[in-house]
Amino acid sequence: MFYTGFDSAILAKEFIPLDNYLDKSHEPDEANAKPAESGELNEKPIESGEVNEMPIVLKALIGASVTTQDPDFDDHYQAMLRSIFEKYGLRQEKPIYKAAHLVKQIEANFEDVFTDILNGMGSAIAHIDLYFATYPRQFVSILGRGQGQRLGPMEYMESHQNGFAHACAWWHWKNYSKGETEYQYHIDHFEAKGTPAWKEMEANKVNMRFYYSGCECNCLISFADLILKMIDKFHFGSIDYRSISQPIRKRTNTYALMQKVRCFDLSKYDWVIKATVPDTPININLNNYIKHPIYFIAWTPTLPRKTVKPSFEWSHFYNAVIKKAMATKGCVKLLDFDKDMTFWEVDDFIIPWQAADEEHVKDLESMGFNNMPKILKATDVIT
Repeated sequence: MFYTGFDSAILAKEFIPLDNYLDKSHEPDEANAKPAESGELNEKPIESGEVNEMPIVLKALIGASVTTQDPDFDDHYQAMLRSIFEKYGLRQEKPIYKAAHLVKQIEANFEDVFTDILNGMGSAIAHIDLYFATYPRQFVSILGRGQGQRLGPMEYMESHQNGFAHACAWWHWKNYSKGETEYQYHIDHFEAKGTPAWKEMEANKVNMRFYYSGCECNCLISFADLILKMIDKFHFGSIDYRSISQPIRKRTNTYALMQKVRCFDLSKYDWVIKATVPDTPININLNNYIKHPIYFIAWTPTLPRKTVKPSFEWSHFYNAVIKKAMATKGCVKLLDFDKDMTFWEVDDFIIPWQAADEEHVKDLESMGFNNMPKILKATDVIT
């Protein structure tokens, strides 16, 4: 059985071309030019503000997937994290990490920690696949089955980055499913409009599971997220096959592991673009593919959730729920009273955090939902 974890992100870079740092206004004329001495340039460095230093913006959708046949991959990954944190004398706050949390905690050690994880897990990895799309066209045509739109490449990538993971999964399935017939895809949850690629995967009953908070409760998705962070931090030069894969390949310590890293351009061919960009204004429905059990955290903070959520995600309570989800191969979601009742199941759980949250859950129970999840007390999870 092959297991593959997917995640995606957007890569955005600004830089000022080297030519802008050469003083074009002081180039000597040919008649009076002084011969340059050895190692000397006729052009001198410009002073700040002498030229228009307009940065060039490079942008791409990027994705990563990690494939394994190791049935004990999760155990090995968690053991590897424990040993690496011990090696660097760091305190491990979470069972596994999404990249943003890991960078926030270990900062300057991130490159070394990632390199150790990559090489330590090398024998358990079947292959690592990287994906990117820059859409080198004048515009991207979308929603052809609806009102139709044409967006510039930059605008398209900004507004439709969330769905790129399923484009990566579709390409992986097209390329590997003939050889990897027994497989399961683990994908970080997203929201996106429907595409021909999604319809093709549904029609062929592709074996996929979507995880809320996937980077924090699924080891393969966590690893894929760390890979994307390495590319974001250490990508250099133009965006192409080589430059996207170099931050990972350069940190492998064996040729065999380096050969397991592959890269694909999902905007090279028009037929791939047409398959992977939205053609309908209706959202993809992931309800039938969400991984259960889901641990819904009922949490109503007194401050705006956006303000206090970063701190809440480091709390003992939150991490205990994550551990519970990992132990049962489930996932974690903050309870949304607007739509969660449309897909929750009796095997899921709702965990209220404070007294006010307990009252809200009681209101839900009084409404008589047939598939109401079980209710857990916060103390039951923490202890």
